[in-house]
Amino acid sequence: MNDNLPTKYQIRHITIEPNIVLAPMVGVTDSIFRRMILSLGGCGLVCSEMTSASAVSPRARSRHRQLDYLPEERPIAMQLSGNDPDLVAAAARVVEELGADILDINCGCPSPKVTGGGHGSALLRDLPTMERLLKAVCAAVQIPVTLKFRAGWDEASLNYLDTAKMAEQAGVAALALHPRTRAQGYSGVADWTRVAEVKRAVSIPVIGSGDVRDAADALRRLHESGADGVMIGRGAMHNPWIFRQIAQLRTGMQPMTVTPADKYDFLTRYLEMCCDEMPERLALNKLKQLIGQFGIELPGAAALRSAVHHSSSVAEARDHLERFFAWHIEAMAVG
Repeated sequence: MNDNLPTKYQIRHITIEPNIVLAPMVGVTDSIFRRMILSLGGCGLVCSEMTSASAVSPRARSRHRQLDYLPEERPIAMQLSGNDPDLVAAAARVVEELGADILDINCGCPSPKVTGGGHGSALLRDLPTMERLLKAVCAAVQIPVTLKFRAGWDEASLNYLDTAKMAEQAGVAALALHPRTRAQGYSGVADWTRVAEVKRAVSIPVIGSGDVRDAADALRRLHESGADGVMIGRGAMHNPWIFRQIAQLRTGMQPMTVTPADKYDFLTRYLEMCCDEMPERLALNKLKQLIGQFGIELPGAAALRSAVHHSSSVAEARDHLERFFAWHIEAMAVG
């Protein structure tokens, strides 16, 4: 299917293959989730959670694990946010020392908490500051610098083409566009014609993001936009197998059908890895967060989510998972 579509792209000396990548998501794309995604196959690049430039000092990092990673996650991008060129440049040097392959700057996060501090997509309203920041960061590190951004603050201030051209001139090595505005948040439709416009306007790689819900969506987006790659965020929380399914579809195979046993295995492995690497309370909270987005799509799924969310211990949550999926796995075997 669409065998003329690109399967890889270059961010300077780094080959991203396959060209389907995991988007950075705060509170989600920690090392455990990234390793889980990579273990399923089909993902060419993972990224850290967005990290404030003020939170990369050794003292700050002792209170969070946002920049932790293991060698098997390479190539890995680490994402920073901020609006002070000198501070972000200094943080970029720390990230480079930590071993990141790529440094990504976030100018797309729509969260009021982030934009209220002048970070994320707030910089779309101040391109001169964004330009100074990007130039400072590109000058501070040897690793490639990339930019994730949105189409503009709102429909009255669409400036994605100006942003893309400015970023390329500043030294940015690749762009990832989520073609909604900040005002849209995650509502409405991601307009991928804007991704196509950016691709035509610059010579560096352009990755599109937004509304990729299944394998066919991804390949259609590649075909229609001419983008170099596709970035998947919320779709990966709902269906972690989407990367493998895309790889299967592009070779002409029928994408795998995810079974109740697959889903049980993923959730329990994720929980066990969390328990191995963090306190029980945090591990339980991680499961509660994931299961809210995870595509269970079986009778009784709402009741399972509620039961897990009201669990007071990992053992209780694990018991809910085991009983729910055991019934469905047995029913599938019989039926």
